[in-house]
Amino acid sequence: MKSPIPSLRSSTPSKLGAISSVRLVFACLFSLTLLSPAVQAEGESDGWWLLDSQSWDWASETADTPYAIAVFGGEGTERNFSDTIENLHRFENSSDHLVAVAATQELAWFRDQLSIEGEVMYGYHFGRDEYHEFGVALFARWHDFPWNDYVLTTFAIGLGPSYTTEFPVLETQDDPTNRSRILNQFNLELTMAPPSHPTTSLMLRLQHRSGMFGFYGGVWDASNCLPSAPLGQIGCFS
Repeated sequence: MKSPIPSLRSSTPSKLGAISSVRLVFACLFSLTLLSPAVQAEGESDGWWLLDSQSWDWASETADTPYAIAVFGGEGTERNFSDTIENLHRFENSSDHLVAVAATQELAWFRDQLSIEGEVMYGYHFGRDEYHEFGVALFARWHDFPWNDYVLTTFAIGLGPSYTTEFPVLETQDDPTNRSRILNQFNLELTMAPPSHPTTSLMLRLQHRSGMFGFYGGVWDASNCLPSAPLGQIGCFS
């Protein structure tokens, strides 16, 4: 019988990391509202500008390229979510690697600024463990940046369930009985493309799994995968 693998995280930082992720979501959404003074100035709705139903359209009616395929890879880090966000420039190799492919379909658009997308993802993890990951997520992607004439940029936040075929070592908790193969994935994604080739983008992505404040099997912070320099991340839109 194998002895439990000791966790490299403490419960308090893990919980703080989960709380910080929620704060980050609200901070990102608030920042996006500040980036859209033109939308608010038009003021066609009496309510909050994002709730203006006349400004929403189904992607099938407006999008020229509603589908996308992305291939990306990265390495796991032993740091919790908040430490990972605060120290993106300091990478600590955990010997956990990820190669993944994701298929995305645009579902709806708010004017030309915000798109809602659905994604299915498959990931192959190797290193200390060898297992497979399957996930679905709903993304909100912001497209309207002032420098888009020079570099087409999007920023997206994704949320949805994720399933692994094993209990990853990278996700070991302080209490070894607190574990779950089904966790929530919370993803941050940045894409950049030259205006001359808008359908092929460089993509940087943080792939995060956690237990939604202990809702899944008592798990708080679980795993974070960042892009690895040798492999990089490329998103191909077609």
